[in-house]
Amino acid sequence: MVMNSANSYHKKHTRTVMMFMITTLVIQQLILKFYQLKTKMPAGPRNAYITTKILIAVLAVEMVVYVFNTTMKINYKDILITKEELKRTIIRAGIISVGMILVMVIVRIVRGHFNPKVAARPYFKLYLNVRTRWFYPVNAFFQEVFIKAFVQDNVRIMAGKDNIHYTVWLTSLYFFVMHMSYPLYYMTIAGLFCVATGYFYEKNRNIWGCALLHFVIGFMPRALGIL
Repeated sequence: MVMNSANSYHKKHTRTVMMFMITTLVIQQLILKFYQLKTKMPAGPRNAYITTKILIAVLAVEMVVYVFNTTMKINYKDILITKEELKRTIIRAGIISVGMILVMVIVRIVRGHFNPKVAARPYFKLYLNVRTRWFYPVNAFFQEVFIKAFVQDNVRIMAGKDNIHYTVWLTSLYFFVMHMSYPLYYMTIAGLFCVATGYFYEKNRNIWGCALLHFVIGFMPRALGIL
C-alpha cells in the first residue's frame, strides 16, 4: 500500500512538473507575441529590460499558484542557509568569479585591439543608466530561486536523487528554451551556464553562489565594456 501510494505521488508529481514547464513556455511566448503586436518590435536583447520584468512577474505568480495547489514546492532550505554555509559557497563562487572576470578582461583587451569603439569604452563603468541595469541583481537572484530552488529541485524529485545528470540537463534545456527570443548563441551560452551552475548547486546545495555567478556572467561583460 505504501509503495503504491509513493508511485502514485511520483506519477502525479512528474505530470505536474512537465505541465508546469510546458505552460510556462507557452505563456512566455504568448507574452512576447503580445508585446510584439503592441510595440511592433520583436522581443530580444534590446528590449529585454522590459520583457524580463513582465516575465518575472508572471513567473512569480505562476510559481506561487503551483506551490499552493500542486505537489511542486520551493526548497527554502537551500535559500535560508547558515552563515557558515553562506561563507563557504560565496568563497567558492568568488574564486570562480575572479577567474571569469580575468577571462573577460582578456577578451576586452583583444576586442579593443581590433575594434576602436571597444577600446574607447572605460573599464569597470557600471552603465547603470543603460537598460535599467540596476535591476539585474534582482533579476539574477529571482532567476536562481526560480530555476534552482523551484524547477531543478522539483525535477530532482521527479527524476530521483541519483539521477543528477538528468536533473541538471533537463533543467538546463528548459532554461535554454526560455531564452528563445534571443539569438542562438545567447541561448546556447545560457543553457551551458545553467549546466555549470546546476552542478555547482547540486554540490553546494544553496542558491547564493549560483546567484553570484549569474550576476557576474550577466553584468560584468557590459561593466567591462565588452558589450
